[in-house]
Amino acid sequence: MIVTTRRFICLAVAGGAAMLLLGSRAAAQSGGPTWSQLTPQQREALAPLAAEWAGMPADRKLKWLDIASRYPRMSPEGKAHLQARMAEFSKLTPEQRQTARENFQRAYELPRESRESAVQQYQALPDDRKKELGERGRRKDAAKAAEQKK
Repeated sequence: MIVTTRRFICLAVAGGAAMLLLGSRAAAQSGGPTWSQLTPQQREALAPLAAEWAGMPADRKLKWLDIASRYPRMSPEGKAHLQARMAEFSKLTPEQRQTARENFQRAYELPRESRESAVQQYQALPDDRKKELGERGRRKDAAKAAEQKK
C-alpha cells in the first residue's frame, strides 16, 4: 500500500488528535495534570490558582486549562482582568463558588441583549449601591450555607 504524503499527514494529524484526546481523558480520570506537569505558559496564566491546583477536581482543571489556552491571545488588560478574577474566585468558599457558577450559568441562559443591558445597568449604579448589593449577596450566601449545615 502506497501512502501519499497528503494521506500520511492526515493520518499523523488524526493519530495525534486521538492521542491528545486519550491523554486528556486519562488526565481527567487520574485527577488531571499536576502543577509541575503544566507548561510554563499554562502556569503563568493559572498562577492565581497554584495553591489550590492539587486539590482541584480533574474536570475543573480541564476547564481552567481551556481558559489558559486562550490566555496568550488576550490583551494585557484582558490578562490582568482574568487573573484578578481568578484570584477573587480562589478566595471564595465552596458555597460561594457554587453560587457564582449558578449565577454565571443563569446569566448565559439570558439573551445577549438582556445580559448586556443588565451589565450596563449595574455599571451605572453608584459605588455605594454596588457595595450594598454585594453585601446583600454575601448575607444570602451565608444564610444559604447555614441552612445547608442544618
